[in-house]
Amino acid sequence: MSSQEGNRNNAYTFDEFLFVRNHFNYYTDDEFLQTVVKKYVPQEEYEKIDRDLQALSDYVSFRFRDLADKGNELENRVKVTKVKHYDAHNHRIDRIERCLETEILEREVFSLGLYDPTRNSAWSRFVKMFLLYENGEAGVMCPVACTHGAVELMQKYEDTLSPEAKKILASLRDGVNGEYSLGSQFVSEIQGGSDVPTNLVEAVFEEKEGPDGYSNVWRLYGQKFFCSATQADHQIVTAKPKGTQSSTRVAAFAVPAWLSGNKEKEIRNSYTIDRLKQKLGTAELPTAEITYDGAVAYPIGPLEKGLADIVGIVLSLSRLHVAFGMAAGALRVVREAILYSQFRSAFGVPISSFPMMINQINELEHFARRTTVGTFKIYSEYIHFKEELISGIRELEKIEDIEERKRRFKLRELIMLQKIVVADEAPAMIRRAISFYGGHGIMEDFLSSPRFHRDSMIMELWEGPRNVLLTQIHRDFSRVKNWYPADEFCRDLLEGANSDIIEQYVSEFSKIMSHDSLLRNDDKTLAICKDWEEFSNRLFIAYQEQSLNEIGYQGKPLKFSKLLRNFKKRIAQNMQYETAIQ
Repeated sequence: MSSQEGNRNNAYTFDEFLFVRNHFNYYTDDEFLQTVVKKYVPQEEYEKIDRDLQALSDYVSFRFRDLADKGNELENRVKVTKVKHYDAHNHRIDRIERCLETEILEREVFSLGLYDPTRNSAWSRFVKMFLLYENGEAGVMCPVACTHGAVELMQKYEDTLSPEAKKILASLRDGVNGEYSLGSQFVSEIQGGSDVPTNLVEAVFEEKEGPDGYSNVWRLYGQKFFCSATQADHQIVTAKPKGTQSSTRVAAFAVPAWLSGNKEKEIRNSYTIDRLKQKLGTAELPTAEITYDGAVAYPIGPLEKGLADIVGIVLSLSRLHVAFGMAAGALRVVREAILYSQFRSAFGVPISSFPMMINQINELEHFARRTTVGTFKIYSEYIHFKEELISGIRELEKIEDIEERKRRFKLRELIMLQKIVVADEAPAMIRRAISFYGGHGIMEDFLSSPRFHRDSMIMELWEGPRNVLLTQIHRDFSRVKNWYPADEFCRDLLEGANSDIIEQYVSEFSKIMSHDSLLRNDDKTLAICKDWEEFSNRLFIAYQEQSLNEIGYQGKPLKFSKLLRNFKKRIAQNMQYETAIQ
């Protein structure tokens, strides 16, 4: 029972919490993230990358954060993210309209030239993308991921690309007059979703000149049903090439949104944006249904290899982005929730001091850290292979060096396992963090966590839901058992962990992978599927735990009161410095 009398002029404010939250610099104030970066970035690059991150973090932590939050305001999501089909003079334009803050954020993020080899190395690109993801998807990071996939796919076949396709690659990777184009990937169709081989969009080679003045080109016909980053300048699109030996196979094409000289006129490349999707999450990001009616398209690689390339390269990169993007977001969501629990008092004490809250704080912080380190370790393997992914098992088996083949296969499976587990854990962990705020946690103008939670639901489905990927991993092991047995893979995966723990996991993993197929509807298969779904999380979390142990981080936990003092002191010093300059 409180002994305090009533006070109609309640003087309570959240100002001190807001002060700490809003002055926290994502990189320079995060000792854990700095430790992880120093652990994984090569020594010869570290000093430069550390300086770059400190400079970039000054933008990401404040200006970019505020732009992202503004774009997420309800009135902007509802009123602004639209498609305008016609102009006032009855010309079909299909103009994507978004709020100004989102467009500014997109322009400034892409101005970083993330894929430009003259401006970024593999490591500087990765750590910058990781930092950017602390602001969530924000209508911008999906095109960053899609552009990444487009660049990597087109680079693989750069020497054989048509002149027009080479220009597309240059605009995405190298930029034109200092401006970098946006990429997207349109794969899913209404009948198939993740079942890419059932694609029905047609690619037809037409010698006759079309209404757009182009002749002797491939043209696309048909509908794509989930087209995110619809605002992009260039698209990677899957289609079946009619009139060829590969007519039943899925091929990959680069499709410009506008043909030369038509962007300013808003004349689309013979396709229509039929409608925008109303999504649970990533609401600032335009996702559309599109109909192609003769769009000019340029093949990427052999027509018969499109499916393997899309799945092995483009979708694999998107899965990497899902994982490290959610890890970065978790650092911010968890950090802010913990700081709030130290600020907020109930029943006379900070809520962070209640035993149940202490357990939850420890769980959240541990989740964010092990997930972060796991993503760095896996991405370091991708960089080890010079950012080149193998398209499929058949191409993998052409590698004569058995140790390299195994290491590449392990990376392939880790990418899928990581995506499954991180996407499964993140919504629950974000929901837990939201609970720290009580009723305030569901107020979207009070904090950003509701946006992160909505977006996490999208990430669970993006680039293959759980069941599809678990089945694919099981199938992969049945194909490689002669040269990479499941027990050997599991021991390699958990190298460095306690030997008894390793053997326990090896036994369970080998039993699951020895089952011949997950596609039969019998009691034994149903039981194996249930075991695999549960065990996959435990296996990958064990991998994350070992990764975290390798870091050996012993830093001090964040303290709200200490940050409050330090930030006030920092601001006072900055003011004195500015006064001295004047």
